[in-house]
Amino acid sequence: MSIFTKSSTHNNDSQGNFKLFSESTKIGLLYSWEDNQKEKAILEFAESIGNDKSIDFLCFNPIKKIQPATEHPIFSKADFNFFGKLQSQSTLSFIEEPFDYLFHLDFEINPLIKPLLAKSKANWKVGCHSDAGEGIYDLMIKINKSAGLKNLSAQMLIYVNALK
Repeated sequence: MSIFTKSSTHNNDSQGNFKLFSESTKIGLLYSWEDNQKEKAILEFAESIGNDKSIDFLCFNPIKKIQPATEHPIFSKADFNFFGKLQSQSTLSFIEEPFDYLFHLDFEINPLIKPLLAKSKANWKVGCHSDAGEGIYDLMIKINKSAGLKNLSAQMLIYVNALK
């Protein structure tokens, strides 16, 4: 049901900063807004990580006419200037944060999220298996989209806990 792969194009510097998930303290959660049900699943995933870790969230709003019902920082296409440069300070801070683990909790990589993942200073980036994730994620979980976000996030935790 799940497989994982280490990207061969990953920056070798982060391998020296590897921490076991049980020893990690700083976690990032990046996701796209869909609905209240997904928001609830994101919060449940954060709770399952544990209270001993600092968790930062960043939500991408792909729908211009909808204001996501979340308390987390949000960015959208409007936060990019004409030249594609990001102008949101909260998003820039998120990218610069040296997370021990960054979980991308979407089944597909939105073209506006991909550069954030690529530029992120996170030591380990975990996401759903896709061709677009090659060279970006350090750990890719292969799971059918029909399994749902709860199963994807559960598999992510199983595999990061298995890393030695």
